[in-house]
Amino acid sequence: MKKISKYFFICVCCNILLPIATSALSEEKNFSLEVSYFNEFDIIEMINSVNESRVLYFFENLLSFGIRYTGTPNCTQAGDWIYNEFGEMGLDVEFHEWKIKNFKSRNIIATLPGNDVSSNAIFIICAHYDTFKTSPGANDDGSGIVAILCIAEILSKYSFNHTIKFIAFSGEEVGTYGSFTYARDSYKKGDNIFAVLNLDIIGYAETIKGGKILRFFHEEPSTWIAEFAKTISEKYNNILDMTIESLPNYPGADNQAFVDYGYDGVWIAQHDPNWVGHSENDTLEHINLTYQIKSTKLMLVILTEFAIKPINIQVILQTPLEAKLYFQNYPSINLYFAEYYFQRMRGITIVFGKTTAIAETICKKNIKYVIFVIDDMFIFWDDTPPYEWKIQGKFYPLIGRHTLKVYAYSETNEYDIDQMDIIFFTRSNYFNRHR
Repeated sequence: MKKISKYFFICVCCNILLPIATSALSEEKNFSLEVSYFNEFDIIEMINSVNESRVLYFFENLLSFGIRYTGTPNCTQAGDWIYNEFGEMGLDVEFHEWKIKNFKSRNIIATLPGNDVSSNAIFIICAHYDTFKTSPGANDDGSGIVAILCIAEILSKYSFNHTIKFIAFSGEEVGTYGSFTYARDSYKKGDNIFAVLNLDIIGYAETIKGGKILRFFHEEPSTWIAEFAKTISEKYNNILDMTIESLPNYPGADNQAFVDYGYDGVWIAQHDPNWVGHSENDTLEHINLTYQIKSTKLMLVILTEFAIKPINIQVILQTPLEAKLYFQNYPSINLYFAEYYFQRMRGITIVFGKTTAIAETICKKNIKYVIFVIDDMFIFWDDTPPYEWKIQGKFYPLIGRHTLKVYAYSETNEYDIDQMDIIFFTRSNYFNRHR
């Protein structure tokens, strides 16, 4: 009777409170908006290290390769130069090769390992070094590459709790192929990518208002990134005079593949229109260096605050796997082939029959319980690892596209959320729950 009463109490509370909580908090992770202080003197020193001479150095060298259309010698040579620049900073650097359709190229990944042995979290800051086929690409996306090189050069002199990866993608202008293959391969390896900050067109402002704003485009699960960035911008506003504008429910660029594979990521861009984009006029003369430097400084402190903050709790959906076709519990077919040709299929999972959801938790405190949710409706809870649930509808069969979410709560009431979209073809059988 005691066990039944406990279950009844949790079910009632979750059915009453969870729909309210998820409507307001479903997009947030347990990454508190309270800021952790690194060393304010160090951070001021970092900010002051971003200067016009280094920005111009990186711009002039990158633009010296001309139009960097994916697959051309110019693009390859620019990639070699970026690789060497990262190497001179003392970072671990590598090429990540990819080939899709008629395109073949390389991403460049530079890694600054974290010093917290209890954390395997990875923070990615990225941009694309390829250009549209008729454009020199100073702003799209030379501005993002230059910012990443400046930030990497400065942060390489410090150490942080979590690993930072600085990534220059190719293939963005032909289908975001470089970021797609990297996100897919990272997921297959089980990389714990905590957040992706994608800088794409951050070098121009023509209005006073636009000169003080960076836009964060994101889907709902990544809202917490924009909210944390807002907090950081407010903390340093007296120094940088820059704020964050959060724009939800907007599909991204190179961050989108990570989102499709269940990671959180945002597309970061300037406020004012990019009127020279994809044209021969996208040159250094049309970069606003003052705005470029301010944007770079703001992203430097945002990334720094991300990389030093402890992560107290994390939950990860281990199964169902992304990009799989399931028959019951058997992931029989990879759907990678469809992703090459249909971007809307990237990362999608299709399930026929019932399959089991399994959640992994990473927590510095004990886990109180884990809750499984379909379309923001509480379905099942588990307080004993392994945390798992045989997925099924509660009052209706699961047919079509649905969102599976998992919430993990610690004994100190901290929580985290993970989610994925799944196309289901199953039936309702709520009152016959068998693991």
